[in-house]
Amino acid sequence: MKNTILIIAVMFLFTFCAQPEKKKETAYYQNPVIGGDFPDPSIIRVGDTYYAAGTSCDFAPNYPLFESKDLINWKRIGSVFNEPPAWTADDFWAPELFYHNGTFFVYYTTKRKDNRIACIGVATTKDISKGFTDHGILIEWGEEAIDAFVFQDDDEKLYITWKAYGLTPGRDIEILCSELSDDGMQLVGDHFTLTDFSKGWQGAGDEGQCIVKRNGWYYMFYSVGGCCDNRCDYRVRVARSKNLRDGWEQFPEPILQGGDEWRCTGHGTLVTAPDNRYFYMYHSYNATDFEYIGRQGMLGEVLWNDETGWPYFKNSTPALKAEVPFENTHQVIDSVFIDDFSDDKNLEFWSWEVNHTKPGIEVENGQLVLTATEAGVGFVGLRPKSGNYQLSSEIIQNEEKSGIGIYSNRQNMIALVVNRHQLELFQVNNGEKEVLATTELENAGSVYLKYEATNARHFQFFWSLDGKEWIPVETASGLQVDGSFIAQWGYAPRVGFIFGEDSGSSFAYNEIRVKYN
Repeated sequence: MKNTILIIAVMFLFTFCAQPEKKKETAYYQNPVIGGDFPDPSIIRVGDTYYAAGTSCDFAPNYPLFESKDLINWKRIGSVFNEPPAWTADDFWAPELFYHNGTFFVYYTTKRKDNRIACIGVATTKDISKGFTDHGILIEWGEEAIDAFVFQDDDEKLYITWKAYGLTPGRDIEILCSELSDDGMQLVGDHFTLTDFSKGWQGAGDEGQCIVKRNGWYYMFYSVGGCCDNRCDYRVRVARSKNLRDGWEQFPEPILQGGDEWRCTGHGTLVTAPDNRYFYMYHSYNATDFEYIGRQGMLGEVLWNDETGWPYFKNSTPALKAEVPFENTHQVIDSVFIDDFSDDKNLEFWSWEVNHTKPGIEVENGQLVLTATEAGVGFVGLRPKSGNYQLSSEIIQNEEKSGIGIYSNRQNMIALVVNRHQLELFQVNNGEKEVLATTELENAGSVYLKYEATNARHFQFFWSLDGKEWIPVETASGLQVDGSFIAQWGYAPRVGFIFGEDSGSSFAYNEIRVKYN
């Protein structure tokens, strides 16, 4: 009996030990990691937290800010500026974040209000979630200075680089560099070029640069080609030198370029993880939605060839999915955005057009209340994350018309609006308004409006009295409205509320819901 028990125990132990070890499943994330319009992204790490900022073009708040612990799940935490600095006009491009001695810096591109010249400003904060204090213009260079990037060398000196001469007739675009003062607020000494054409540099509109130093080499990642519409051919190249001021050698081919589903990759920055891995956040157009959704925030890993010393991307075209940067993490993708205006937690994220006076934007008694502050159509909205979605809202009826729509600027929009007596679907194409359909209504107190977007440029509109039974709005050409005119060069439309034409009028909304397909 004892022998039998011993044999069984040995057999059990052998069987248990012989079991193959379970292979750990690989976890993946999907691109984009920051969906929707987020051009020219800048990324930094402070401790174990990553921060990213991106271009906001002609919409305020300026330069959206995001925070992440794992590089794949990003939470909106605010904006660099809640309202544009007084000296600025529009074209809020390419913010570059930098952290130094306990202070967050942002070096940003915009146009001066007085002469419309693009230049580079600087702003700072101790608490990035509370916005930045502007310190005005740092670099004004001829007819244009854009695309700043700041880095610290091994000797602790700070340097700033920028793109120059993009608007100078007969002169090639250059990437220039200057030492910065210790406080990051002033240029020090003479500038110098990183793209010396007299020494063989081959230029192709170089911009969107970032610099990293590794094993004694300076590496400059930069973008070339057309950036900003469906004819684009943007791509990323790299050059290196042992001397920051001279001797730059270009890698002969692009190291990141568009593929079948994501196009025109570029204008990014590198960040290192705690394990010294390199990740590059950049922008790219979805091949279907293109400029109607905008350039979206993508993530790719950069590896290094130990033999040659050159960097390369783990995926040389944008990865649809890739391994998560950190173990025990997974990506959460929200398919629905709902704001019932029971509180004001999202209030600071609502955008408006900087070329017009900011509307009044408040949450009162469970409603969003918008007040027109100047004559003409007003807009307050959000960045859509992808091209196939439904947007709906309950509109409180008013003597003036208000509703929902898709908006690039006052010259280009599509809207479904309602007052106490009439529903109206209209579009404004290059400043020309066309009423597409009208329906007479009884004053019911409120009306539900909805539209369904396909590829961010074809729209079908509906209305309802109860939010359940939806009635399609039919135009002379059918149920679908073609919004192919709506996107402007480099400026992706926003979606949300379109209201009123008289200054001082107020409009109320009970809820907004955006559901992504």
